[in-house]
Amino acid sequence: MNSLQSYISMVEPRLLHHINGSAKAFIRIFQEGNYVSEEAFMQKICGEKHSVSHYYQLKARTKKILQALAIVSRSNGVNTVEKKLDFCRKNFTIGEKFLKRGDRTEGLELIKEAYKVAVTYDFVYLACELSSILYHDHIYYHPNPRKAAFYSAQVDKYLQDYAAEKKAEHLLFQLAAKTSSALKAIDFEETLGLLEQYKGASLKYKSYKCVIEVLYGFNTGNFDFIIRSCEETLTFFKGKKGVFSSFQLFFLRSRGKAHMAIGNYELAANDFKEGEAYATSRSVNDYILRLYKTLNALHAGQYQIAYELYLANRKCRFEMIREQFAIIEAYLCFLAHLGYLELKNPFRLGKYLNETFKAQEDKEGSNINIIIAELLVYLARDRGKFIDRIEAVNNYTYRHLKSKDTRRAKRFIKILCLLPKANFHPAALERIAQRHIQYLKDHPISMGENVSLEILPFEVLLGMILRQLKKKVA
Repeated sequence: MNSLQSYISMVEPRLLHHINGSAKAFIRIFQEGNYVSEEAFMQKICGEKHSVSHYYQLKARTKKILQALAIVSRSNGVNTVEKKLDFCRKNFTIGEKFLKRGDRTEGLELIKEAYKVAVTYDFVYLACELSSILYHDHIYYHPNPRKAAFYSAQVDKYLQDYAAEKKAEHLLFQLAAKTSSALKAIDFEETLGLLEQYKGASLKYKSYKCVIEVLYGFNTGNFDFIIRSCEETLTFFKGKKGVFSSFQLFFLRSRGKAHMAIGNYELAANDFKEGEAYATSRSVNDYILRLYKTLNALHAGQYQIAYELYLANRKCRFEMIREQFAIIEAYLCFLAHLGYLELKNPFRLGKYLNETFKAQEDKEGSNINIIIAELLVYLARDRGKFIDRIEAVNNYTYRHLKSKDTRRAKRFIKILCLLPKANFHPAALERIAQRHIQYLKDHPISMGENVSLEILPFEVLLGMILRQLKKKVA
């Protein structure tokens, strides 16, 4: 369930704040009570109505995630949702027959039961149509057969769209539940194939389809595919009402990351800037965008701009993002030593290691960048300490860097560890580390949906190190 929480936090972090960020707690509350309506469930989570605006604000944040978590939970899986939908359909069909033959009381009673279930389970389209029948049945069952047939066809379309929407939603969260935050290998093609069976016309369906395509694209390194999918979906959303800003932001951020991966840094900067319109100021999403703007400036070689962005955002109130900026600071220190920028304040390595202490527990995530940054600082300042760290780093590489996502990092760290053996001579390093250098050339940078990507491309860092060593030899 941690992976589900991670995914939800990525799309809209505020959704989980009022339950202390615990998806398990959310589902446990849902399982403990057999709630008749969403209102009762919301009251259980949000407490008493302190104010109308506060209550409805919390309700708006929670409403759409409620069914998703219900689908994933064992006691309220997709079968329950389908059964309730079938119940609504049957009551609707029977009630419709009663009304058509003139038994208005019996017909409306069945329609009313279906309406209550539709509202409880957030069957939006069906609830709207049933409500229309309850209050305007004399219009819905028009004496003109052609108009009656038209309205009946509309209801069928609403039901089909809703069923497709729910199937897409189920597939998306089933995929998220199988996926770790680092996006380890998984067969996304199978999920995309299944999704094609449930085509719908709703905005929700389009959003879910694009999210799965983005996950698939990042997992396979197909960045052009991500860009096309995001552009198609954002174009589809243009001018339409009811589009969630969190999805708009997710697709713009994903397109920006894809542009960044293939070297289109100007387009990436535009995507991140456009995304700012959909991120609440000083929220998690806002700071994630600022982080990617900083990383994009680093990848584009705009080191002084990256430093200014770091200074503006280093005191972020979100610990995870603050740690990422601390790691960036260590890289900036290395760049300053090589003369690429000027630091306003001296870099303190001890403070850096303290600030990233928690992140060091993630053996295949942020910890990789923490170790590389530490080695770069030692390489710039104190070769003796650099050599002292080599044995521990070699052991770390052997024990922890075994997944597909860490292969580039593993090769780059091996190159760094070979520096003492090459006596810090550029030509000797290129000779004894040739196969590792070639691997980096043959396998370009890849980004997952986590933020622990390469702060600077390893090829760029290696080029900087070799040029600096050549200067010292000369």
